Order: sequence, then C-alpha cells, then structure tokens
Amino acid sequence: NTQNKSLRGLLLRQSSDKLVLMCGGFERRTTTEPKFKKLTDLLAKNNISSFRFDYSGCGLSDGDFSKTTVKTMSDELLLAIETIKKKIDFKILIVVAHSLSACVVASLAEKKLFEKIILLAPALNQKDLLRYWFVKSNTKKDIDWKNYKQYLNELQFETDCKREKRTTKSNFIGSEYFLENKEKDYSDLLINAQNILHIHGGKDDDVPLESVNIDFTNQLIIKNGNHDLEKPDVFEIWSKKTLNFIK
Repeated sequence: NTQNKSLRGLLLRQSSDKLVLMCGGFERRTTTEPKFKKLTDLLAKNNISSFRFDYSGCGLSDGDFSKTTVKTMSDELLLAIETIKKKIDFKILIVVAHSLSACVVASLAEKKLFEKIILLAPALNQKDLLRYWFVKSNTKKDIDWKNYKQYLNELQFETDCKREKRTTKSNFIGSEYFLENKEKDYSDLLINAQNILHIHGGKDDDVPLESVNIDFTNQLIIKNGNHDLEKPDVFEIWSKKTLNFIK
C-alpha cells in the first residue's frame, strides 16, 4: 500500500472465467470470517474462483489501521485487483462487499470494474449512521433508528469527529475516517441497477435497513438476520441467492 506495507488475501483458483472478490467491513477479517470462508467453498463447488481480501491492519494484512478511511480502502482494493490480474486470467469480476466496503465499491462505481455487485448490509449512509452510532455509544437510553435524532447533540458530535486516537474493538483510529464521512451518503454514487443485489438482515441494529436510501430492485431481506449475516440458517438463505445471482 502507500505505506509500503504488505496486503494479503486468499485466492482459490478454478477454471471458470469468473472471479468473486470479497471484502469485509470496518475492522473485519475477510480471510477468516466464517461467512466468507463458507461462500468460498460454495463457489469452489460451482467452479468459480474467489479472492478474500484484507485491508491494511486487518486479518492477514500488515499496516496501520488507525489511518483507515474509505479512500485508503478504495486505493487498496484497486491494488488488490491490479495484483490479482497478474496471477489469474479472468474475464468477469464480481464483488461481494460487507458493510463499510459497500462505500468502497460505490466510490469506485464510475470505473465500471465489476460485472455484478452483491452488497451485504451496506453502510452507505455514513452521514446518518455516524450520528446514530454516536448517540448509541453516548446515551444510556434505548436507542433505535426511529428515535436517535431526538438525543443527538450536533455540536458534541462534530467535536467528537475530531477526536484522535479513539479505540475500536482491536485498534486505535484517528479522526480522518470520521471527518471524511460525516456528511457523506455513498448511495449518491450508485444507481438502482440490475447488476446489484442488496442483502440485509431485518434485525440489523448496527446498520438498520432503514438507513439505506436506495430501494434496490434485486433485494433480499432476511427477517431474523443481524449485521454479520453469519448464522447458519441465515447464511443458507442469502448464499443460495448470491450463487444464483453470480451464475
């Protein structure tokens, strides 16, 4: 990457001319998450190649996670695509993007890299989601998508976006990501196209379905699905839909 750190992923080659690129959400490990491993296995059974990619500072990749932004993730995904083209001959590139990676895919939409796009619980509406997450983490009340704005202090939120060296689940992160995205809805970069499949859990409290500002024609809402979409019964539903969409 731009910091001269090695980024890594797992490639499983098949003889098909299709390659499915998988990229995870904020601080996620695409190489080891069960849903991506199981999807890889399913694709392999259907003779479809796959590449599971980890962003800087996540999973198998080196680098400093604290400087992560959608821009850095986008640059790294482009590097991954350029590198994989040297390793495997494919004609059709398909992407499966979870959560924040949907913003990455949207930011690259004008490049027309992907024949098909599968968005898992897309966190496209960063402007409202960042405020929602801020209220949830700073209010002891029962907060949901319908009522969070009642408890939002915009001045405190703006100040918090500038805070340095906050902790995530496993890392520190600076203010760059928050300042980059506090007024952005990446839905504006996408159109409701036939080559996009939107999959979302009806019980997703991290990225509520109501946050998505595009009514995608190809859509699968799993009533009991959460943000991870990893429970075996939930995975069985969306993986079949995904495989059919890819094929």
